Amino acid sequence: MRGSIAVKLTAIITVSMVVVFGAASIINLGLQERAAMRILRLNGTQIAELVAGATRDAMLHNDRTRIQETIVTLARQREIKRIRIMSKNGTIAYSTEPEEIGSRLNRKAEPCIVCHSGPTPPEALPRELRVRVLKRHVLGITETIPNDPDCSSAACHVHTPSRKLLGVLGVDLDLEPYAQARKESAREMTLAMLVGIVLLVGVTVVSVQRMVNRPVRKLIKETKRVASGDLSARVPEVSRDEIGALARTFNRMARELEMAREELLEWGRTLEARVQEKTQELERARDQILQVEKMASLGKLAAVVAHEINNPLASVVTYAKLLVRRLKNQELTEECRENLEYLESVASEATRCGEIVSQLLAFARRTGGEFSPTDINEVVEKALFLVRHKMELSNVTAETSLQPDLPPVVADASQIQQALMALLINACQAMEGSGGKVDLATRAVEGGAEIEVADTGPGMPPEVARRAFEPFFTTKEQGGVGLGLSVVYGIVERHRGNIDLDTALGRGCRFTLFFPENPHHLQSEEGGDR
Repeated sequence: MRGSIAVKLTAIITVSMVVVFGAASIINLGLQERAAMRILRLNGTQIAELVAGATRDAMLHNDRTRIQETIVTLARQREIKRIRIMSKNGTIAYSTEPEEIGSRLNRKAEPCIVCHSGPTPPEALPRELRVRVLKRHVLGITETIPNDPDCSSAACHVHTPSRKLLGVLGVDLDLEPYAQARKESAREMTLAMLVGIVLLVGVTVVSVQRMVNRPVRKLIKETKRVASGDLSARVPEVSRDEIGALARTFNRMARELEMAREELLEWGRTLEARVQEKTQELERARDQILQVEKMASLGKLAAVVAHEINNPLASVVTYAKLLVRRLKNQELTEECRENLEYLESVASEATRCGEIVSQLLAFARRTGGEFSPTDINEVVEKALFLVRHKMELSNVTAETSLQPDLPPVVADASQIQQALMALLINACQAMEGSGGKVDLATRAVEGGAEIEVADTGPGMPPEVARRAFEPFFTTKEQGGVGLGLSVVYGIVERHRGNIDLDTALGRGCRFTLFFPENPHHLQSEEGGDR
């Protein structure tokens, strides 16, 4: 495949290896060439010193035949192309090539230029100038022959001590064998480089094929399956690298798409039932809204009626009690006593009607009240004090557990007191006759304070507890219109708090009232009611 990642990676890696290996080989060959040349220079210097040492004794005895034989013998035993000994003026005295003996070299000749490059020839050559590469693969070594003390004092031929240089020894080494060896080494190195490149390319191809090409092809194949609608396609998760992460991501995507499709199909299958269910919920919500509107209208009507009949009822109660008091102070006949009982019943029932009217007014009025920092413990104690007589008549005892460091909350103290009194009176009515106990507790919680009112009365069944805070819902056979807990709920709601009821048959009722520290209650709709 022309655009395959494997082909691109293989090509890039191959080119990179060829460049890197080629550069490394060139550098290595250069380093080897320099090292070989240093070794050749050192060996040449040592050979020149060896020739000078081998001919020294013959030179001291001026044995020309021996000198010639020595240099010829040394030239045969080693890869020496030529050895010659020249006098100071350039005349060749000894040579492995007899035809040049007696000839004189030009100072500009290649072997002589090293000493005669300056105006005055040096008496001794530095080591780095003794060895040089001449033309035609020849390494030239030049060694000066000094006039040592044992030479200047020899009996055979005497040189004056003032003469420092007697001659020059020249040795030419044939570099052709060394060149052949370097070529062979270069060929072997190139072959090794090519073999290494081929092996590395093969390993790269196999690795890329297994680690990249195959997983990517599999991923492409499964992606096409997903695109065609087969969401059951999965990719093997065989590695922990980026390809493995890609496979895991693809599988997670395919699973989520499959789940989403199943949900859509399920929605399609159950759409009719869901629509019907939502329609019923909307109908129930509409009925609740209508009920709320009816209750709102009823509340307004109750407020008007309560306001209109409150004064006449108060007059009926007052005059009935006045008549009862007058009749009790007189001697009455049997018929008058019967009328007195009727008057007492009128006063009692009128009083009960007044209480119902008061509850209606409390339910109908939605005043915001006067909010200020309030000590909840003080409100609880005051409410308990006001209903203590009622509790004693109902044989109910009270126990308090008030947190001493309770922080104040912004609230209407009178409304909270009214709510607590309603809860305490309800508890007394529930335990009237049998007696019992009411526990009141306060505690600080995050964002405000809680008041807990718990009694040991008979409790409520679940169906009653669900409707406990509904207006006009009551389980009392006499004397109640079902507004007490509704008023409590309204008070807590106006304080932006909440109320929880925990109850069951046989274990009493537990009311938990939460009041926020700052209810932010002053709002426009309530401000208009004041």
